[in-house]
Amino acid sequence: MKSDWDDAPDYLRSKKKPGPWRMVAILGVGSAITWGVIAMFAKPIIINVDQLKQAIHVDGKPLFSQQPAPQPYSEPEPSPSQSAIPTDPPVQNVQPYQQTQADIEWAEKSKAMAIERIRNSFNDNNYTPKQPANTYTPPAIQQVAATQRTEKRQTNQTSRERTTRWIRSWNGGSKYLAEWVAVNNYIDGSSVCANHRRGSIDYRECRKAAKQHFHEECKTWRARYDSDRKTSSDRMKTRYCSAASSFNPMG
Repeated sequence: MKSDWDDAPDYLRSKKKPGPWRMVAILGVGSAITWGVIAMFAKPIIINVDQLKQAIHVDGKPLFSQQPAPQPYSEPEPSPSQSAIPTDPPVQNVQPYQQTQADIEWAEKSKAMAIERIRNSFNDNNYTPKQPANTYTPPAIQQVAATQRTEKRQTNQTSRERTTRWIRSWNGGSKYLAEWVAVNNYIDGSSVCANHRRGSIDYRECRKAAKQHFHEECKTWRARYDSDRKTSSDRMKTRYCSAASSFNPMG
């Protein structure tokens, strides 16, 4: 006769077998708590892979054989004995140059030209300076300097020429005795009618008459110079024409 689970008592029937998922959950929570504590309080774990490989042995032999690290490639340096020994180039068969007749003629011509050039060139070795000959320098500069001094002396000299003449008044009524001084052939305006008292009526009328007289003399001497072309006529024309244009009787 078989017993059924349903026929079992209540205190036995209430206990159930724990499922597998319950155990997995408990292990996962425990692992998480453990690793959290380790991460907070423990130092970081450094695993040396090389030491781990050496620690693994199979049948008394290391599973991973040690291999030397690859070395960088470098070209072999030549030994001092090899570098000190120079290598001679291969010997070539050099045939001596045979000069032709044209080369010989050109060499002789070049030699002759060099000798001729040496003869025509002057240097410290083949040049002998000649003694200076007695020469005479004419005193041309002294003559020019003397002429310039004479002209300068003549220019510095001032020529003064006084003239006294009866001239008609500007309205043609009476006459006045007028005097003036020409300095270097130019009439000095301040000297015209200086024989009269300055500011008087005769002085003013005399100067007005002198202005008109200078105009008449300028026309007369210009016509005379045009006819005879003499130096004296040109000189008098210059004197009176300049006074006719520049003299001011009211000055």
